[in-house]
Amino acid sequence: IIDEAMRLAETDALRGYDAVQLAAGLHVHQARLALNQLGITFFATDNLLNRAASNEGLRVDDPNDHS
Repeated sequence: IIDEAMRLAETDALRGYDAVQLAAGLHVHQARLALNQLGITFFATDNLLNRAASNEGLRVDDPNDHS
């Protein structure tokens, strides 16, 4: 996860914690797909983080869009 977070931080100009959050989400998503389960939906309120998650193939939802 740390190596993936480092890649994401560099590729998408993410802050450290955001990169770790996305790397963990990607790890869970890929593990679920490997088990033939549905992938995850990534929830965050940060536009840059959501764009990076979307670019990585995750479904994204911003809770602020549901007020």
